[in-house]
Amino acid sequence: MSFIAQRPVRPAESDVTDVDDGGAQIAIGTFWPTVKLHDLRLAARIAGDITTSRLMHMATEAALHVADQLKDWRKQREAEGAESLASVLLTSAGEPVEQINGESAKVYRFRRAVYSFTRASVLEGYRDVGTTPKGDKDAEALDRQIDDLWRDGRWSISDIREEARIYAELF
Repeated sequence: MSFIAQRPVRPAESDVTDVDDGGAQIAIGTFWPTVKLHDLRLAARIAGDITTSRLMHMATEAALHVADQLKDWRKQREAEGAESLASVLLTSAGEPVEQINGESAKVYRFRRAVYSFTRASVLEGYRDVGTTPKGDKDAEALDRQIDDLWRDGRWSISDIREEARIYAELF
């Protein structure tokens, strides 16, 4: 007879990070949604060994990058009367923007892009692998994960712009 112990499933309300960021958040003007470091830590699985100040630095750069990539798109929406990303109610085809869990899909994708770019930056900046064959294997796995995170962020930006998810590199 075998017994497999499993962790109990807990409701999302019980999710807590291993560090208190003191309500720290990133706000980029009035158009873009704020990014709470607590939510970022949970969604991107960023542990407390990354201090609040370091995470704030990385997340700020990620948010600025996303906002910069969407600058022309934002200007078009503001010219149409939108005051914030959440107030963009119609797609370019005139259809309602999808809502997910009571939130605009565009707001969700903005945060996803910021979370993805932040996590990629954390992984790039905090590699703790040796030069042993196992360390090389771990570094390759990290490289794949980092590449996937950059791709996810780019896809989220493309989705906000309502463009095809195309990403190509020249070799």
